[in-house]
Amino acid sequence: MSTKVDATSIRSDLEAALDKHCKTFATRQANSRVWELETKVDPKYARTQRRYLGTSGNVDHTDPNALMGDSFTLTILQQPPGHKQPLHHHADEEEVFFVLQGHPTIVWEYAGETVKRQLGPWDMIYNPPGQVHSIINESDEDCLFQVMLGNPAPDRPKYMDPELRRLQAEDRPDEEVRTTT
Repeated sequence: MSTKVDATSIRSDLEAALDKHCKTFATRQANSRVWELETKVDPKYARTQRRYLGTSGNVDHTDPNALMGDSFTLTILQQPPGHKQPLHHHADEEEVFFVLQGHPTIVWEYAGETVKRQLGPWDMIYNPPGQVHSIINESDEDCLFQVMLGNPAPDRPKYMDPELRRLQAEDRPDEEVRTTT
């Protein structure tokens, strides 16, 4: 679907629409709040995301600053050296990691078996819906990767760790987003 503009003010409407749909690094805030609950279990779960499209990680998906797409989310994750994600899956969403910087290690798990693969810049991993996965930064430099989830308002991750599931049930990261804007 293309952008709709009023024919009487095409140029100004088109410029306003372009401004609304163009997000720059300078306008995206690094946010670690969405995974704060994970750091209660392990401080090495800390990482930040910059949301460009959608509301990945939210519960209610009511971030007033979010640009919502029709079909997917787009964020940039920054993961410090030695940090990791907990094992999790997304029941109904496919997820893509596209590496921009660094050499993260992708972990897949199924029926108690674990496999790993190290990626580098411009490499990608596609995680099908339901695939248990994690990403670990075993290097000595920050890893930056683009993350896309196949839903503009995805469910939160389904953790394998029961303590993370308990903490997640109590956590509402979108409350702070609405009160700080």
